[in-house]
Amino acid sequence: MSRSSPEPRAEFTDRLALRPAEVARALGLSERTIRQILPQLPHLRVGGAVLVPVEGLREWLRTQSRIEGSTVDRAVQEVLASLEKDSRSSDS
Repeated sequence: MSRSSPEPRAEFTDRLALRPAEVARALGLSERTIRQILPQLPHLRVGGAVLVPVEGLREWLRTQSRIEGSTVDRAVQEVLASLEKDSRSSDS
């Protein structure tokens, strides 16, 4: 009787959805952190399992990057404007 080797696990990119522990590994975060931010992530419950759709996670990451980027851009613009204003007032 020959033993067949177990099938290799599908790469995350081949999957339609991930469980929280898999999301944590994919993002380099702890599972605890993922469970804390789970209400912000696109997810669904199937029976007792929580699933995070891969495409939804990718879009969430893109959106978060744009929000973070625009917040940083705004802060930089405010600091530059403040420095410019201070520079003009000290020249007077």
